[in-house]
Amino acid sequence: MLLVLDDISASQEGPRGELHSVLTLRRGLAILDAFSVPREDLGVNEIARLVNLHKSTVSRLCGTLEQAGYLKRDDVTGKFRLGGRVFQLVGTAAPDVDLRAIARPVLRELVETCGDTAHLAIHDGQDVVTVEVVDGYRLMRMQGRIGQRQLVHASALGKAILAWRPNDVDRILAVREMIRLTPNTITDPEQFKQQLSEVRERGYSLDLEELEEGLRCVGAPIRDHGGEVIAAISVAGPRHRFTTSAIGTLSRMVRNSADEISARLGSPPRLLRTEAAGSLKAAPEAGPIPIARGGRRVAAGLPVG
Repeated sequence: MLLVLDDISASQEGPRGELHSVLTLRRGLAILDAFSVPREDLGVNEIARLVNLHKSTVSRLCGTLEQAGYLKRDDVTGKFRLGGRVFQLVGTAAPDVDLRAIARPVLRELVETCGDTAHLAIHDGQDVVTVEVVDGYRLMRMQGRIGQRQLVHASALGKAILAWRPNDVDRILAVREMIRLTPNTITDPEQFKQQLSEVRERGYSLDLEELEEGLRCVGAPIRDHGGEVIAAISVAGPRHRFTTSAIGTLSRMVRNSADEISARLGSPPRLLRTEAAGSLKAAPEAGPIPIARGGRRVAAGLPVG
């Protein structure tokens, strides 16, 4: 039910200062309530009409709610949607939210921004399993598949999860050989652990043709309401697009999207803020790498990283 405000007189509410505080709070709650019905992002004029307030009042309150994290403004349209702080509160009260449903709209936004295919994966036994895919719109793109399993040591998704789960790393390495899939696949356990340390420092992971020649991926971890890494997202594309400079930009996009999903799951804001600085550090060299099979073009249907 949408809360619509009527005028309240001072005689109904008591002292003037208290009246102002109550009115401001009620107006802010009414604005948040305007987003309770599934709809597109809302502009100031639309919100003002829905809650029966002047647009200047709505603009001021929306700015305050945005600063506090309860609303998020679209950089292109200027319209608002619910912000991460709302989802943090929801995640605290209801930790069993649907990960795919929470992540899907964020992945769509990521794909709209970068154009390449995005994936969501969870850790299962000795592998990572893709549980959601949003295909890119570029003519040459990676085509993921829900249910696809990947070796953790060769994928950006696996590295993004295991970097914060050292006990799982030791358990997997104790029972599974690090198979070489391409000339770039890491097969030495100590080198793999060192790379995971670098992932933790940067805040994102890379697959530089380690899973499939010609394919590169950038990944980042997803945290739940308790701050634990439970999943990861990635974007995947051909090496001619995923150059060193492009990876620098893509890593920020992926990390921001991962943080948005984590916030919606209720991840503590301090964790996201603490690690954010690492995401701006330089990525390893990702220039052209010789392809053993004669430099064939990357086509749809390759495994995702």
